[in-house]
Amino acid sequence: MIHTIQRTERKVTDNYCFTSIKIGDKYDAEYVNKLYNMVRLQSDVPFFCFTDNTDGLNKNIETIDMDVTEYQDWYRWWPAWCKILMFNHLHEFDRKIFFDLDVIIHGDITPLLQHDENFSLVYSKWKGVKFKMKNKNKSMYNSSCIVWKDNRDLYEYWKMNAQHFVSLYGGTDDFYHCEKIPRTALPLIFYSYRDGAKPDQNNSLIMREDHAVAILHQEPKNHVLNVDDHPIVKFWV
Repeated sequence: MIHTIQRTERKVTDNYCFTSIKIGDKYDAEYVNKLYNMVRLQSDVPFFCFTDNTDGLNKNIETIDMDVTEYQDWYRWWPAWCKILMFNHLHEFDRKIFFDLDVIIHGDITPLLQHDENFSLVYSKWKGVKFKMKNKNKSMYNSSCIVWKDNRDLYEYWKMNAQHFVSLYGGTDDFYHCEKIPRTALPLIFYSYRDGAKPDQNNSLIMREDHAVAILHQEPKNHVLNVDDHPIVKFWV
């Protein structure tokens, strides 16, 4: 069953797109196709997938080849760094909206579609002040969703010393934090499916209907959830 979600119709003058990344074999084509389906319930703008393997992808998904061979032998390299490579593409769109493949969209994302700042990420409100005080070099921002306008300068900054940054930081989120890259928070429609929507939340692993997007950034992943215990799976279609 495909659930109906109330959404705001797109204005003809809107010039934005959605993006995703599938590199390697951590996620199969099902994850991309289901993200595409969830997005299509919200908007009809172009949907792109940066990938090294197009097998099994929905034919309506526009693909962009991403060859990361030159990076794969770098110390601490992992596919999350590909998010920075996106910033050198799709300049014809005023805004780009990226989703990780392991999200589940179960509510109206109109606030996200209307978000109009230059570079924004998810603010991890579930981590709380204690985490922030204890982990000075760890980011409170999460790149499971990114909205950006023009990040070519950021891409060029990273590219100048990319191998050093990859070896120094655990991923893009900490790179932005420690390098003091200006960024703002996305609308507070996101939550961690494992950790909840606020610090020390005891009833985790439940769908929070007052939010719109669940981030499954740790175990369990989408495909292992059963619908009886996790009704949110009904929206992963």
